[in-house]
Amino acid sequence: MSDKKLDVEAFHRRVKRLLNAWKAEESSADSLLIIHGKTAPDIYTKTIAIHLWLFGYEFSDTVLLFTKDKLHITTYRKKAKILESLNSAKDGVELDITVVSKEPTPENKAAYEKIIGAMASSGKRVGVIKGEKPSSNAVNEWNEVFAGSADKFDMQDVGPLVSDVLAVKEKAEIAQAKKAAMVGSVVMDEYFVDEMAGIFDEEKAVTNLQLAEKVEASLSAKAVAKQLNQKGADVDMVEWSSLPSVQSGGQFDVGLEAQSSRSRMFAGTVLCALNVRYLMYNASVARTFMIDPTPEQEKNYAFLLQLQRQIVGWLQPGTTMGAVYRKAAAYVQEHRPDLADHMVRDCGFVTGFEVHDGVNVLAADCSRVLAAGMVVVVRAGLQNLANAKASDARGQTYAYHIADTAVVTDAGAEVLTTCSCEPNDVSFFFNDDEPAAEAAPKREAGRAPATRTSAVLSSKFRSDEREEESNARQRREHQKELLERLQTEGMRRFAGSEGGDGSEAPTVRRFESYKRETALPSEARSGRIVVDERADTLVLPIYGMAVPFHIATVKSVSKSDEGEYVYLRLNLVSPGQGVGKKDALDDGAGSTFVRSLTFRSTDVARMAEIHHAITSLKRDQAKREAEKAQLADIVEQDRLVPVVGQRPQRLPDVFMRPLADGKRFPAALEIHSNGLRYMAAGRSGGTTVDILFNNVRHLFFQPCDRELLVLIHLHLKNPVMLGKKKTQDIQFYREASDAAFDETGNRRRRIRYGDEDEIEAEQDELRRRRQLNREFEAFAARIVEASNHQVELDKPFRNIAFTGVPARANVLLQPTVECLVHLSDTPFFVLTVADVELVHLERVQFGLKNFDMVFVFRDLKRTPVHVNTVPMKQLDDIKEWLDSVNLPFTEGPVNLNWTQIMKTVTRDPVGFYEDGGWSFLAHDSDAEDSGSEEEESEFSMSEDELVSSESDDDDGESDFAGESDDESEGDYDDDEESGEDWDELEAKAKAYDEKRSRPSPATSAPARKRVRR
Repeated sequence: MSDKKLDVEAFHRRVKRLLNAWKAEESSADSLLIIHGKTAPDIYTKTIAIHLWLFGYEFSDTVLLFTKDKLHITTYRKKAKILESLNSAKDGVELDITVVSKEPTPENKAAYEKIIGAMASSGKRVGVIKGEKPSSNAVNEWNEVFAGSADKFDMQDVGPLVSDVLAVKEKAEIAQAKKAAMVGSVVMDEYFVDEMAGIFDEEKAVTNLQLAEKVEASLSAKAVAKQLNQKGADVDMVEWSSLPSVQSGGQFDVGLEAQSSRSRMFAGTVLCALNVRYLMYNASVARTFMIDPTPEQEKNYAFLLQLQRQIVGWLQPGTTMGAVYRKAAAYVQEHRPDLADHMVRDCGFVTGFEVHDGVNVLAADCSRVLAAGMVVVVRAGLQNLANAKASDARGQTYAYHIADTAVVTDAGAEVLTTCSCEPNDVSFFFNDDEPAAEAAPKREAGRAPATRTSAVLSSKFRSDEREEESNARQRREHQKELLERLQTEGMRRFAGSEGGDGSEAPTVRRFESYKRETALPSEARSGRIVVDERADTLVLPIYGMAVPFHIATVKSVSKSDEGEYVYLRLNLVSPGQGVGKKDALDDGAGSTFVRSLTFRSTDVARMAEIHHAITSLKRDQAKREAEKAQLADIVEQDRLVPVVGQRPQRLPDVFMRPLADGKRFPAALEIHSNGLRYMAAGRSGGTTVDILFNNVRHLFFQPCDRELLVLIHLHLKNPVMLGKKKTQDIQFYREASDAAFDETGNRRRRIRYGDEDEIEAEQDELRRRRQLNREFEAFAARIVEASNHQVELDKPFRNIAFTGVPARANVLLQPTVECLVHLSDTPFFVLTVADVELVHLERVQFGLKNFDMVFVFRDLKRTPVHVNTVPMKQLDDIKEWLDSVNLPFTEGPVNLNWTQIMKTVTRDPVGFYEDGGWSFLAHDSDAEDSGSEEEESEFSMSEDELVSSESDDDDGESDFAGESDDESEGDYDDDEESGEDWDELEAKAKAYDEKRSRPSPATSAPARKRVRR
């Protein structure tokens, strides 16, 4: 929590607003006391609301005492350290922050008595928020100290005062409410309507509660998440204020927080209410959907819609809230007195941190005044209406409810929710018998229908194709925008850059074997070859002088025997020869280089010993250089700070990958103050692995659904050493299946064997898997909490996964919110989406079963990552995913030489982007397909015209047939033999339709279809 920063300016501005409103009240309290303990999650009280409004965070176990000129705060040490930053304001409210400990101490009692003394000096009238009963150890300790002085004070309720202050929103707060309203509208339009219509259209057995739970989970749906991302909303900042409400079947509670029943959905009247928070600010929306409504129901709904629009128009600054309701009641009494008894008791309320504050309500007895900046839920409802024409008892009673979120401005009210509530958009007709009967005479009187009237062609496949074409068109337009943005950003990034030669510049290495001549080995004075392993140097006799050569300057050494002599040849590194790409010699002017030296001797054993020593020294030096290069990007981590005074939170009996000591041992994973610790037993006394939160880039939890393992995976910012190996991914897992249980050898199964045993075993395994998932996910959430959200939890989406080959094997790659991962087997694959600049799809052409993906990174010096052999059937899904995460992609028919491409790009990035950047990849991409769309012809023919055209086609031939038949006969013989042409197919289809349309004594009922008007 120590890394949280408070908005000092906003805090003091809002405290002054609260104090001014408090002082302006007549017969107000002398001080305000707000005590916050610990609350259950997802519960927003006025105490929590005042904390969030003032601090931006919820400070539990905290006592706030407002006096006329000072704010007294009593809390724990860590929270007090954060609150100290509020003292930095020049003209702010004076703060008195007192620290108490978590354990009861005399110092705590003195601190609380200090608060009581400040209350007494202000006066005996103390304002509190009645109806809220905080509870925690700190609150219990306060209550014990305060009990002795409670009779000296007069407690007054200041809940209405808090509600009035929070009711008027600032610009930033209104912006969050607008986003919350946008989220509710998107969920209603993009998810609920289609789900509800699909249930009735396909006659699914779904309860109201089940649909409400599906709506609750809709924020993770691909279509909804894409819409929210495109409209600038962060899905992670969205939460439900309450479970979505879905009602149907005759039992209705016309409220925004009504409970969904467990009864099956009924195709009559359906009410849906959504309460959504965005960054803690609520917005509500409610809609009524009518299935096959009667004319009377349509009339009632049209009136209710008009009433709600009138209420929105009456929301003016300075108007009392009770006056708005009385105007609405009078409007109903004047225009539809038969509905007056069915009207709901309020027309809305002010919303914010709380969905419904219970004070500012558009009800008849509310005298509070509307003000600019208030965010109001405006609603109109009718309940307990009767439908006399309903044959089913569940449809004989119905209700209507329309609610929107609006903000009051100086010019009136502005509605923030955008989902439509027009009668044509909320009415669905599945039993369309009467309209069909009415339309039949008109069809006879008019022209004959067009030839393409088949239900299969016009209503199903054509609409699907149009929808797919629309999605593809939107994707192409979005990709075009992304590529243009990528081009602009590339020009900006490399403005003023001079580029390079496309490769890493070689470094000049200098070696120093000895600092002075006296450091030479004593053996070198004898004029013999000396191998000095301590200094990694060869000392060679040249013209009677001992000349040292560092072993790094020796390229190779060879030994050959010729007669009685042995020749030892040393090849040295020099300019013009093949040296390492990253190493170079100082070839400045005046330098002289020796390429090779040859020594001859008759002492065979001596020369063999020297050759072996040089070879060994060269091998050891190369090994050390390799280890040094491997450790080049290893960053020294901070020390882990263990938890003091309590036992750390532990996840027991987990295994770690990769292995630190070569053998698998279960151990516990512990959460400490600034990181994680894993202590495993091993052959060398055990291994301790410390992982700090500031080195964790991604934290993944993967459940064991359709997997053998349940795991927590950590992808690090900088690699660490495990044993003698470097790794950037560490995983802690437990096997989901119980390998120790032997079904075949179990005594009970030998006695009786049947389906009951198999079902019981399956249920046991399902329970064990669910328990593992809950245990690991809860521990991952505790890691996030311990890191103060420095690390965020991510989870793979298996429903949009695809297969591919990122390394050696074909594996399942699963997208997450921030990455594309494969965590089930080694080698692990973790690719961060934010690091990727462009994705190119290779080998995308007709006839191939697979294609390849190339991920080009924003760091152009980083080698692109290839994922090969992706099934072609998953191409559209992958394009949709790439587009949803705002990754530009291109496609081409062949594989490209990316090594040469990246050299060209890094050699002159400015010139690369000036020449069009990555546009050269887009010639065969999805963006080029926009011109190939075909629009359906609007031309239609009558039956007489069709018959005449067919006779013309049969009697006569084209004037050009003679010229073309001879030339094309050989080319198209196979096509003509394989099927009939379109004219013949059209004629047969027409004859078939005419045969089907002839009247018969027993006509079947028309097919059920969905019509939304």
